Amino acid sequence: MLPTSEESPPDETEPGPADPPEAGPSRWAWVLPAVVVVIALSLLSGALGFVLGVGRPPARGSTDVGFLLDMSVHHEQGTALANLDLINGESEDVQVYAREVLRDQSYELGLMQFQLGEWGRTREEAGPTAMRWMGMSVPIAEMPGMATAEELDLLRAARGRDADALFLRLMVAHHEGAVHMASYAAGHGDDEDVRRLAARIERNQTLEIEELRAAGARTGLLT
Repeated sequence: MLPTSEESPPDETEPGPADPPEAGPSRWAWVLPAVVVVIALSLLSGALGFVLGVGRPPARGSTDVGFLLDMSVHHEQGTALANLDLINGESEDVQVYAREVLRDQSYELGLMQFQLGEWGRTREEAGPTAMRWMGMSVPIAEMPGMATAEELDLLRAARGRDADALFLRLMVAHHEGAVHMASYAAGHGDDEDVRRLAARIERNQTLEIEELRAAGARTGLLT
């Protein structure tokens, strides 16, 4: 019922605005300590890496650097042999493999030069001694499979089937020498990329030796 004049209506005054909540800690109060911890751990990791030698480029006498330098020289001669057959040979059954050698070894040369550059080294550091990293030092021109100066002169002078036959003989020996070196590097290198490249060279050139011999048998150029 309605209130009488003696009764006061209930207080219907609207409540005022609520008091603002107390301010909590700034989000930076949580972020900054985490950033400091990350930076401290990074500095500690770098310091440990310096002390332990982690991340340093391998030494000149290491398997990794020695293999890249010596195999670069080896591959350079391999591409030269392939080029000479493409210029002087005539058998397409042989020259298809010369082009394969030129393509694959040029690509691998690029990989080796890039890695050497990453370590602050150049191909010019190769020689005069090779294969010390394998425990069998030889003059760089006498690495296994390397054609002699006289053999290179013969290939330059040869023409037609004579050039193809000499190319097959020299390239089989060249690949055999490279497989010998690559097999050692694949098993003894410290750098994962170097071991992977060495394994690739060992695998591919082992297959190519069989292909070259088969081509020689088909054409009668190798007996």
